[in-house]
Amino acid sequence: MSRLATRVERRASKRPRRAPTPFAVLVVAFILLLASAGTILVAQIRASHIAPWVSIGLSGAVLVVTVFALRMRPRP
Repeated sequence: MSRLATRVERRASKRPRRAPTPFAVLVVAFILLLASAGTILVAQIRASHIAPWVSIGLSGAVLVVTVFALRMRPRP
């Protein structure tokens, strides 16, 4: 069993940890923005009372993720 653990540890140590890039975070923000717009579309069609709140929450998430992406340092 200890031999298996050492192989797993070696395999895990060889893989570099991949940090998100600012561009990837902005892509996530754009997807959240599209989801927010889609929620408003559903609210207009179905006269839903919860959809505007979901859209407001998604819009807030877009702001947070965008600020996070802008504050990230680009990788060399």
